[in-house]
Amino acid sequence: MAQIGDIVLLRNVRWVITALPNANAYLSRPEDGGSMGFLTGQSGLTVVESPSFQEGDAVTVNGLKGSYLGAEDGVARVLLEARSVQRPSGSFAIAESVARMNLGWLVLENKL
Repeated sequence: MAQIGDIVLLRNVRWVITALPNANAYLSRPEDGGSMGFLTGQSGLTVVESPSFQEGDAVTVNGLKGSYLGAEDGVARVLLEARSVQRPSGSFAIAESVARMNLGWLVLENKL
């Protein structure tokens, strides 16, 4: 049975499952610098890969560098690196922080 984060093949195109409402699957894939997606039934989907991450793996979240911490119930936790941000009024530092995100979106950004 398909899970959030699985890569499936539909009409010869690879998609990531980003949600599983009821007996359906929300499929997403990158397109033109963004993403596109649609809702479909789970029947007829072929899982071609169930990507996994190991604790400490280097990943990105919305382009920010971080390290994978783990996942539970389709929600991934990533430790984002400290960074500085430039603004017209000057720069400021942002300390390390933990981001929680949909595991499917993490797969979409880092594995597809």
